[in-house]
Amino acid sequence: MEINNIQICNVCMRSSEESKGTVFIKAVQNGEEIHVCTSCIPHIIHGSGDVVKSNATVAAEFQQ
Repeated sequence: MEINNIQICNVCMRSSEESKGTVFIKAVQNGEEIHVCTSCIPHIIHGSGDVVKSNATVAAEFQQ
């Protein structure tokens, strides 16, 4: 997800602010636009979408 131009991985919660060189990919899960860092893409490709957190969950955890 993206908050104030900061991308946050919907899997591991890594942010573009803390990891300057990280690449994020936009994807869609259940009609919701999400962001996934390239480190987490294998978890989705070889596992399942069950590891993806919703934007509501990410926002709640990120803003604590």
